Order: sequence, then C-alpha cells, then structure tokens
Amino acid sequence: MKMKRRLATAALGVATSGVLIVATAGAAHAASADASRTGVSVKATWDWSANSLTDIDYTVKDTDCDANDVYTRMRVYTKLVPDGTDTSKRYNSTGCDTTVTYSDLKFEATNHITGVRVYACVDDAGADSCTRSTFKDNPEVD
Repeated sequence: MKMKRRLATAALGVATSGVLIVATAGAAHAASADASRTGVSVKATWDWSANSLTDIDYTVKDTDCDANDVYTRMRVYTKLVPDGTDTSKRYNSTGCDTTVTYSDLKFEATNHITGVRVYACVDDAGADSCTRSTFKDNPEVD
C-alpha cells in the first residue's frame, strides 16, 4: 500500500512540475573482459554483486582448424581465497571457425569477491595452453 501511495505522490509531482527523476537502488554493475591466443578467442560479460557474479555470458570461438577443443573459465578472487577459485570450464568442441555461447550463468562465493580474470584455453596435448585477461576489480567491494 505504501508503494501505491509513493507512486501516486510521484505521479502528482510529475504532473505539477513536468519533471520525472527515476532512481534505482542497488543497480548491478556490468562488466566485461576479452582474452585470446592462437586457436581461441573469448568474450565474457557479467554483473557484479559483493558475493556473486550473475548473468554471466561467454562467447567461445575456435579460431584454428586443428583437432583441439577450446574453452573458457573464470578465476574468481575473494578476500578469503586471494589466489582464486576456478569456475567450470565452458567448451567449444564444434571445430574450425565456430562459436559457442553460454548464457545466464551464475557464480556464488561464500565471501566478498575482489575481482576476476577470464581465461581462454586450448585443450592441447599435455598442459593446456591458456592466456588470461587483465584483472577486473569488483566495484561492489572495497
């Protein structure tokens, strides 16, 4: 009921002043990162909160015509785990010059997330070949 009164009061104020100012509390901060190396190109976007990453979207492109799968993941850094925790790998196994998209993923941490890096990797013989994005600071955490 209070919300209806506030909306009615706001509408009355707009009608008399001709000006409407809309404020949103707790709006999410959007972020993005890119990473690429020979064989793979990755784009990631997400929304920050203090303890979670939401609306995570990945685009994983296989840029080589070899038999190697490519994948992406994030390393999430928190105040209690400053060395980071890796998220699940998201693969593109469809081959030469193809793109796979993952949408609306989420990562929950038990404490404040200080930042992330996005990794672009080729699943090749032996240790995988990876590169990472620059460190992205979480604007929701001091």
